[in-house]
Amino acid sequence: MDDLGVMTRAGIAEARPFWPSDYSGLIVRHLMRHPGLLHGRQVLDLGTGSGILAGTALQLGAAGVVATDLDHDALHLADDRLARIAPEASVQLCQGAMWEAVASDARFDLVLANLPNFPARQLESGTRAAFWSVGGADGRKVLDPFLLGLPRRLRQGASAVFTQNRCVGLRMTLERLAAAGCAARVEETALVPVGPDKITALSRVNHEPEGVIEMAGFVFLEVALIVVESEEPGSRSI
Repeated sequence: MDDLGVMTRAGIAEARPFWPSDYSGLIVRHLMRHPGLLHGRQVLDLGTGSGILAGTALQLGAAGVVATDLDHDALHLADDRLARIAPEASVQLCQGAMWEAVASDARFDLVLANLPNFPARQLESGTRAAFWSVGGADGRKVLDPFLLGLPRRLRQGASAVFTQNRCVGLRMTLERLAAAGCAARVEETALVPVGPDKITALSRVNHEPEGVIEMAGFVFLEVALIVVESEEPGSRSI
């Protein structure tokens, strides 16, 4: 089934739903505004989920895409989606955690990532995978390994685009990227509402409290869209 429950060639009879989040939407909009990032480029989509970022990359002219995910069902659904979007494109799907899912010597022109960084130890989220969205007590369980390996995976002149909740340490992230020889900036921010299930699970660990906003009886997280440009690829690690 695809995300709407329609049977596809993947033939998964009881697939869990995968649907793009507000975080992915920020990245999609950035790519639409800057299609030059994609034309003829080799792209890595870490934690592809619904396949929305990989699919956007192909639709906007990427030469090839490597998409990874921990979830086997997600990869099946992404495979079907990408085959329909760009049947002749070079697509490689890899199951595994973070950088372990791709070859150790692989380098890319563009890395895209909407990674779990919600500050919680666990989260009950219906039919979603158990690890969906959860980034550990401080939200950095997945984010820090991503930052650690990113500089070595960027080619000369390459870039990365990813999202992060401000409350899990936006300044910390920018400082670590700078120390690794990468120019990083916050391209834009957005407020994402937090539902009742997430409010209950929200960790008390908070690196930047101003990133959690309460307004009119609702709770929002400030999410940042971060753009990274490689200055000295492979020369240093965080």
